[in-house]
Amino acid sequence: MAKSNLLIVYHSQSGRNLRLAYAAARCAEAAGASVRLLRASEAGSRDVIWAEALLLVFPENFGQLPGALKDFLDRSFYSACARELILPYAAYLCTGNDGEGAVRALQRIAKGMVLKPVTEAIICKGPPQAEDFAALEELAEAMVAGLEMGIY
Repeated sequence: MAKSNLLIVYHSQSGRNLRLAYAAARCAEAAGASVRLLRASEAGSRDVIWAEALLLVFPENFGQLPGALKDFLDRSFYSACARELILPYAAYLCTGNDGEGAVRALQRIAKGMVLKPVTEAIICKGPPQAEDFAALEELAEAMVAGLEMGIY
């Protein structure tokens, strides 16, 4: 059986989201997926085309998506639309605020880009604790399982 392709794109300045994204990648690989773990500024259209699902890990900046994540989505938009890609995705935010502004912005972009949410965004408020890592690891494993079962 071929491995499922999971693209994990993250943005991190403090290192919080970086550590979370690496934890998610380890769990997804352990669950049997091929994983591309990329900083938002490094990810692009080729990665989106390769992916069968997308996991976004990022903070909320000033009540919105971080610029680097928005830039990644902008750069990927036209090639995804041209290929009529419908990618399942999930979002995990680690933020000091409520995360709602960033989630709304992502939902608007996802709708236009034809990204299909597999679950509601998970929001970690403040520094991530063990249970926050566990929640993201569970999400990564569930995404891999869903791909393998053909749910998405």
